[in-house]
Amino acid sequence: MKQRYTKHYFEEIKRLRECNDLFELQNQRFEEFYNYIKKNSEFYSEIIKKNNLSDKKITVANINQLPEITKDDIRKNVDNIITKKKNKLIKMGTGGSTGKSMVFYTNAYDMSRKIAYLDYFKEQHGVYKGMKRVSVGGRKIVPIKQKKKVFWRYNKPLNQLMISAYHADGENLKYYIKKLNKFQPETLDGYTTVIHRIAKYILDNNIELNFTPIAIFPSAETLTDLMRDDIEKAFNCPVRNQYASSEGAPFITENKEGELEINVATGVFEFKKIHGNIYELIVTGFYTTTTPLLRYKIGDSVELENELPVNYQQKDIKIKRIIGRNNDFLQSREKGIVTNVNLSTAIRFVENDVIESQFVQNEIDNIIVYLVISNDADKNNIIKKLKYELEFRFGTSTNFHFEFVSKIPSTSGGKKRFAINNIK
Repeated sequence: MKQRYTKHYFEEIKRLRECNDLFELQNQRFEEFYNYIKKNSEFYSEIIKKNNLSDKKITVANINQLPEITKDDIRKNVDNIITKKKNKLIKMGTGGSTGKSMVFYTNAYDMSRKIAYLDYFKEQHGVYKGMKRVSVGGRKIVPIKQKKKVFWRYNKPLNQLMISAYHADGENLKYYIKKLNKFQPETLDGYTTVIHRIAKYILDNNIELNFTPIAIFPSAETLTDLMRDDIEKAFNCPVRNQYASSEGAPFITENKEGELEINVATGVFEFKKIHGNIYELIVTGFYTTTTPLLRYKIGDSVELENELPVNYQQKDIKIKRIIGRNNDFLQSREKGIVTNVNLSTAIRFVENDVIESQFVQNEIDNIIVYLVISNDADKNNIIKKLKYELEFRFGTSTNFHFEFVSKIPSTSGGKKRFAINNIK
């Protein structure tokens, strides 16, 4: 509560509700954000000087004069990127769907403004803070040795039932649905694949729910049309998609008409053409004043409604589909499907020690884990931490073979696959 619902939360949600010109707000916020990090981030200050931009006025319109930064830039330079002393910040981490671990920092100011935007987005669909809510995410809320079929915990201050992503499979799903019928949530949010798995179980077993949510908000994984259809049919309510990132990318959200919109109050969106109407995202996030994201190559792609003109403006951008990354998955005899998101949260626990990783499965009970690690990393410690985390996701019947390599091979298309499932 102290991190997420500060005075900044209430100031932000009020400003969003009362804003009449979002593009003007974007211009104001970019100017404030740029001036702040130019002054307070050693890394960006050096970049600006190096590119002879110290005296030049940088705006949303000419932002492309600044260089792009990558995950590797942040991973290697985070101490110089951050704008405050570490001991005053909240340490965070992301495995990333590409398998690269990355540590970054946030604070209550950034975190509470981001939560305010999420709540503002949900308000557009009739869902308000304090309503009965079911959430599924990467937190381990059930002990690994627990035998009881209780895969949830109740977060009373937010009226939120948190359900485990690590146990939502097979016959366990009937216990989840029984609990949902008892709790009767007004909204659900979280991992797309888990919500979809529950929906499929409802449909396949002709289960009747005794509640109807106002809306469902999947996140963290790509939402396909098939998934949306199943979820909407099972729960008899609209599904509203959203896109952001744990490190603070600006939001793309779905409106009441089912159209995807860039949310310019949260950042600046740039697009680099890949093929046809498919573009790579480059983002600047206003809720990242602690570990600033300025022209950040996040590694995700979107499909646009139309090809962008060369000198496009923010108002020209019409999103057709969020592509995200390749949604390969692995399999477990005990737990069923294990997605990229579940794998990436395991990588998060070894922080910057793992530079790159790849999971390869050739048979059901055996997984090879390839790891590229930093020179001073402790191999035994990495294996111990990862094995513990992976047992949560796969169960104890899966064997893990760890191989330390100098590089992860690229595909013919130049991509590095995080999860490769070779089981026929």
